Amino acid sequence: MLEPPKPEHTRVLNQAIGRISTVHFAHANDALNPSPPSHQLFHYTTSEGLKGIVEKNELWATSVYFLNDASEITYGYALLAEALRGWIAVNPRPEDSLCMNLALELQRSFGGDLLSRNVMSPIYLTCFCEEDNLLSQWRAYGQSGGYSVGFKLPEHGARGGVTPQPCIYTARLVKVEYERENQLSRCRAIVDELLPIFDDPALPEALQAVYPESVFGYTTMRRAVAEILSEEVMGFKNKAFDVEKEWRLVVRQREFLKQGTDDGGKTPVPVFFRSTRGMIVPYVKLVPGDRGGKLPIISVRSGPTLDKVTAWLGTRMLLDKYEFPGTGIDGSDIP
Repeated sequence: MLEPPKPEHTRVLNQAIGRISTVHFAHANDALNPSPPSHQLFHYTTSEGLKGIVEKNELWATSVYFLNDASEITYGYALLAEALRGWIAVNPRPEDSLCMNLALELQRSFGGDLLSRNVMSPIYLTCFCEEDNLLSQWRAYGQSGGYSVGFKLPEHGARGGVTPQPCIYTARLVKVEYERENQLSRCRAIVDELLPIFDDPALPEALQAVYPESVFGYTTMRRAVAEILSEEVMGFKNKAFDVEKEWRLVVRQREFLKQGTDDGGKTPVPVFFRSTRGMIVPYVKLVPGDRGGKLPIISVRSGPTLDKVTAWLGTRMLLDKYEFPGTGIDGSDIP
């Protein structure tokens, strides 16, 4: 059994956690992130999806590992691995360096098969676009039609008026970055901020004085660093998709935001499952930020393959029944 850490060890560990926390909040603070120009975003979905959103008064955030194109998540992780390899190449350290060992661990984690090593953390996304009548999005629905659902965002640019149902999860709205050089630059910058924290010569001894899984332990610090890095790439996408002007609501448990919400696993996280394309797909629910209120739906547009009159009629009846009377309805004029 370990003895209580000495005061000097506690001081060193507090400093390290404090520096990691500073980097986290600098990148996660909503005030530092842009808001959509119109304070509106549009979620494209099927008729069944629209029906579920309105009837149940909720959105679904799908596990990132089950997106329509699974390469979207590995694309960002590959950029992180590239940034870490570059940092390792130009920042030589002794073989027993804590900083270098962490860099190598992270590079292996983000650069390989995450599934085979069971190092995936639960992350869920809901995707939006800045425009409500995009041909590229309508094509995804083919002859089935499709709808774009408009959501009004608060003026201060918060999380779209919705909140995750699991209380230990938090949501962050991010604008998707499509330029690869900008993506890589952001990865390099955050790696440069985080890794030197572990160069403190007093840190290895201080870490040996506490359990790895404790609040100040190495495992906890490593998990927090990996979380910050992975958070940075949740908004990265290949430039081929830049016409979408996408935004994402990223839902996950964040190490530095769980205080007061985490009961140590006593309450099961309400994760749900649906069957899609022959697979079991996990998701979590997003509910109105104003408990007991309604989702901030301000518009619904039907896709170009649907008859505008009948689509309008069915949508109006649905919205009226579930008390969304002020929601505007239109149809796409794209031929």
